[in-house]
Amino acid sequence: MLRYVAGVSPWVIALCILSALVVLALQALRWHLIMSPLLGLRYADAYRALIVGVLFNSILPARGGDLLRVQYLGRRTGKSRATILGTEIVDRWLDWWGWIPSFLFLCLLSDPPAWLYQALGVFGAVLVVWAALMVVLARVSPGGRFAHIWEALRAGIGAFRTRRTWLVALVIAPLPWLWEAFILTWAGSGFGIELSLVQAFSVMIAFNLATIVPSPGAVGTVEVGGTAALLFFGVDQSRALAFMFVYHFSQLLPGIAGGAAVLVAQGEKLVGTESP
Repeated sequence: MLRYVAGVSPWVIALCILSALVVLALQALRWHLIMSPLLGLRYADAYRALIVGVLFNSILPARGGDLLRVQYLGRRTGKSRATILGTEIVDRWLDWWGWIPSFLFLCLLSDPPAWLYQALGVFGAVLVVWAALMVVLARVSPGGRFAHIWEALRAGIGAFRTRRTWLVALVIAPLPWLWEAFILTWAGSGFGIELSLVQAFSVMIAFNLATIVPSPGAVGTVEVGGTAALLFFGVDQSRALAFMFVYHFSQLLPGIAGGAAVLVAQGEKLVGTESP
């Protein structure tokens, strides 16, 4: 494996790092379009919060950084953390929903493996249940001591029902996944791995599904899931593992460095009581 890692061109690694920034930019755009009608926040606010979340996702298991980006954004802007959390729940759904239109588009290019149909079929059912729960939660108005917090959360989740959100779901949500699949085909060639766009997308889905098993920064799970998919496509195990190791590192680095830079520049502590 080390032989393949040492032999890769620095330009391949540089492009993968730049690609991670493009993916973050598209993800921040998606979240911004959901938040802005409710909270009036700028795109830059969404981008900084997202990259801070990526930093802490690399440290904490089970995507704990996603909760900390809510804390960060609420502290920096004074907006309701509950409403921000509601929009983040919608944004997370949109993120994974992006697999479905991407898959349908790529099916026009070539036939995907049978296991990808099965995996996305199961995951699509999960998304349907999740969507139904958001619709129900957006209509429930319980009273009691925490009613104001619930109302703020409900306002954020209510963004799911808007036409704007569904336009984002069809146009913006697939873009990060399609972009990353394209980059995987290009980066793979730097390791002597030739992948079609559909195969690269399949590898990407495999290592994302593997992250269901929690680990800080998804270290280990991404490598196992991606390598398994590459083995399915006939790639040598050592070459596949080297590729996934380098690619995963290149995706973690921009978020870690960028998130740390944002926090240092702003003197942020991520604790406070400014917003509910």
